[in-house]
Amino acid sequence: METSTAGGNPIISEEQALVEQRRLEALLEITSSHNKEVQGLKSQLEAAEKNVMKFSVQAKSLDGEIKSLRAQNPDRMKKQVKRLQEQNRVLTAENNTLKSKQKQLQQQVQNLTLELEKAQAEQKKEEAVS
Repeated sequence: METSTAGGNPIISEEQALVEQRRLEALLEITSSHNKEVQGLKSQLEAAEKNVMKFSVQAKSLDGEIKSLRAQNPDRMKKQVKRLQEQNRVLTAENNTLKSKQKQLQQQVQNLTLELEKAQAEQKKEEAVS
C-alpha cells in the first residue's frame, strides 16, 4: 500500500511503518539481550582465568613446601608429601576443569559475537533497503 507524492517519491503506509518499527524494536531488543549475555560470558571467562592463575600460584607454592619438608624430616616429609600430592591432584583436576570451561566460554563468546555481527549487518542491510 504505497502512495506517491506529486514528486513521485513513495510514502510508506502507516501499517508498513508500524511493522517496520516493531521489527526494529525486536532487533534492538535481541541485540541488547545478546550484548548482556556476551558481557556475562566475558565476566565468567575472566573469573575462570583468575581462578586458573590462583591455582597455578598455589601449585607452585605447594611444590616449594614439598622441597622445604624434604630437608626437615624424612618421616614427616613422606606424610606431608602424600597430602600435598593429593592436594596437587585435586588442584590440577580443578585447573583442567576450569581450562575446559574457559575454552567453552571463549567459543560461546566467539559464536555470540558472530551472531551479533550478523544481526547488525542484517539490520544495516534492512535499514539501507528501507
